[in-house]
Amino acid sequence: MASPKRDNAKAARALVDAALLGDAQACASHGIALRTLQNYRKLLETDDELARFYAELSRTVTTQNWANELNVTLTTAIRKQGDLIRGITTSSADNISAVTGAIKALSEIAITRDVLGAGEVSDAGDGDAD
Repeated sequence: MASPKRDNAKAARALVDAALLGDAQACASHGIALRTLQNYRKLLETDDELARFYAELSRTVTTQNWANELNVTLTTAIRKQGDLIRGITTSSADNISAVTGAIKALSEIAITRDVLGAGEVSDAGDGDAD
């Protein structure tokens, strides 16, 4: 009896998960044996379709993770700047300079988010990019 055709999309997902989470977690998540995962890895060298699926999925996951991390970092920076500005109570030259610097930094963050496309992710819980 011939063995069933391998689902290369599922195999690629298992391989990407193994790279991110480790072999044991990927095997448990996908309900496969470690030997199956090892076979998938070996097939990356000879199965062009599997290699293509793996490369595309790996790139997509890496890009999404990077965008999510960028969004969290920028949101933290924005909130910190806001806290600092709200804490200023006097209009000394140093305070005015600090607020101006914070506004400039926030503007640069907004531009960076727009250029990198990270502004599409809800950052303040209100659904609007700041």
